[in-house]
Amino acid sequence: MRRFPTDGGLLLFERRTRRLFAYNETARVVWDLLAAERPISDAAAEISHRWGVAPSRARADVQAILSQWRAQGVLAGGRSSPAAGPATVKPLAGRRVRPSRTAERWICTFRGVAIAFTVDSDKLAAARAMLAHLETPAAKPQVQISVIANGVDEFVLRRDGRELARTGDLALVMGGLWQMVLESVYPETRWLALMHGAAMARDGNGIALSAPSGSGKSTLAAGLLRAKFDFLADDLVPISEPDGMIVPWPLPLSIKPGSASIVGRFFPQLAMAPPYHTKGMQARLLAPPASAWELHPVPLKWLVFPRFVEGGKPDCRRISAFEAIERLLLDRIWLGCPLHEANVAAFVDILNATPAFALSFGALDDGVRMVKDIVA
Repeated sequence: MRRFPTDGGLLLFERRTRRLFAYNETARVVWDLLAAERPISDAAAEISHRWGVAPSRARADVQAILSQWRAQGVLAGGRSSPAAGPATVKPLAGRRVRPSRTAERWICTFRGVAIAFTVDSDKLAAARAMLAHLETPAAKPQVQISVIANGVDEFVLRRDGRELARTGDLALVMGGLWQMVLESVYPETRWLALMHGAAMARDGNGIALSAPSGSGKSTLAAGLLRAKFDFLADDLVPISEPDGMIVPWPLPLSIKPGSASIVGRFFPQLAMAPPYHTKGMQARLLAPPASAWELHPVPLKWLVFPRFVEGGKPDCRRISAFEAIERLLLDRIWLGCPLHEANVAAFVDILNATPAFALSFGALDDGVRMVKDIVA
């Protein structure tokens, strides 16, 4: 096991299976005492003393942690664990798959790179909606990307005829599609991480807004765009090696029904955007400025985890690098497949050097004001 230094909690990488584990501060105490070859009773006593809990509760907590580690194969003598990697991604093999007659075909141009898409499922209609403002039907494609349905519950992803993955997980399909586009548009770039979120810039410095869908991050990004921040990315925030630069990926902002009236007040064009279906609801897409694709990569300087709470009071607090990692691991983040220790170490180093904040707001103006205060 490789332990990564963080300012709270316990972050472990298992070299054999290439898995990353994040545990709380209690687990860190237990791990440190075990590593020092101290008896288990010392761990329970330390937890009881440090957090003021009853000794019986502390002993139960320690036993629960040890049981979890044995089940995960973290401790010697525990059950063996499967190798890392999404269980839904299948080996690159199988019968030849052809697009159906209903497959959609279109061409988009990104930073001068024309890409032809063939997508064979109405479940991925959101992909075309998000790329509609980039369609260039007369362009001669330089790259061919296809996502073809193979039966009822599997998709095959290819670039230039080469099969890259098969999966039945729609989130992985969409992530794989965006990754193929990124690698085509930025062929010389090596990726350190791909985070779910949005990204803005101020004076050449980048701020990533990372939070699950429905948290209000796209609404906050729209407010920051109105406040003259540069728009870098939505849905996916690409971080490049070796220095943690945010690479522009300015897909349209997805504005959900609850935020449409707020954002529509200062972006009236949103009302004319055709609705599209996403996550069981109809949303509208706010296309980014055309100049957004021409922006240069900027360093990741701040990491913000926004959360809209209707009627809530504004609150912004600094969080530890470990809490930031915990939050990222709970949402969608890609650190390489297969996961490599060097990649994780480099990403942890960047997070340790990047101020992170948990931001809660009940009014958009409050959210924008707090972000301005962060970057001031």
